Amino acid sequence: MTQKIRHLLGPKCTAVNINGESDSFINIPLKQMTFCEAVNQSFKIPLRINPCNLNCLGARRSIGFETNDKLLIKEIAVHSNLSGSFIASVLPSIPALRGIRHINLGLTEQMEAYYQTDLYIAYVQPYKITELMHNLARLEICPSIPCYSFLSVCGNIFANCYLNQVPCLSFGCVESRNHGGIGKNEIVLGLPVKTACRLLDNYRKSE
Repeated sequence: MTQKIRHLLGPKCTAVNINGESDSFINIPLKQMTFCEAVNQSFKIPLRINPCNLNCLGARRSIGFETNDKLLIKEIAVHSNLSGSFIASVLPSIPALRGIRHINLGLTEQMEAYYQTDLYIAYVQPYKITELMHNLARLEICPSIPCYSFLSVCGNIFANCYLNQVPCLSFGCVESRNHGGIGKNEIVLGLPVKTACRLLDNYRKSE
């Protein structure tokens, strides 16, 4: 199914599984990285993120590995030049998940036989978003488009999409633009697998 979704959205699309286990090999990076960096790498190679190799405070909060909002607010303020009071007022509205042990990213077609895809994360060009929005409207689905310029890929896309089971769009944050490989002409999309299935079915019917 991943290849079909990539045909719709473009090549920078990763299939994501939460807490899945298998006897088959999956790369578990020893190097610590941000979540958006892991997403970018997973476009080319499957990998697993866990509490040991994820070093971004925002992502650790969004995924539920660690919560230190005071330190996170200070860190975001330094990197974004936003006021701490504004960040503190917004942060509670960005989802923080619980119960996640690890995240498998970049599932191949073969891996989907033993890992269940929970959602897709994609870096999509605007003209693809226009088409996607139209097709979501035909299915009477309204995407979530948070306006916050931080915790983009980890919070506003991954956590929001997984928790609320709704397509999510984000224009990226400073960190994800610098480290996550989001291009100048790309928007970040989170797509629940159920919505992906409905979109594919809708495309088949319209052909």
